[in-house]
Amino acid sequence: MKTLKPTETLDRHIRQNGITTGPRKLEIFKRALALRGTPAMHSQENTEDPTVFVKLFDPAGSWSWLISEWDLDCTAFGLIIGQDQEFGYVDLAELSEVPGALGIGIEVDVWFLPQPLSKAIQAP
Repeated sequence: MKTLKPTETLDRHIRQNGITTGPRKLEIFKRALALRGTPAMHSQENTEDPTVFVKLFDPAGSWSWLISEWDLDCTAFGLIIGQDQEFGYVDLAELSEVPGALGIGIEVDVWFLPQPLSKAIQAP
């Protein structure tokens, strides 16, 4: 799979309409991470302002996952924004099963572009 240019949005490559939860949603998450060329786990751990490659979010809530690293399978790492903000590991398989308040599941922000974490946390 090719890696997109940092200035290219995911909207032409990710189709998530009608896909709510489950294995197909997990494949969408993995496709987004692969298209962005999300680096390996621990590759940015000594970086002062790591790059966020993919944003996942609950369209009916206030939770977001700013993903900066990925193990090429079902584990990612990044800043989790919910009731608090904390860095942590994200189980993508588990996240793909979350229906959210509207029942449409967690979505990939197809308009999000890779950017430093300091900039990503300021964006709406």
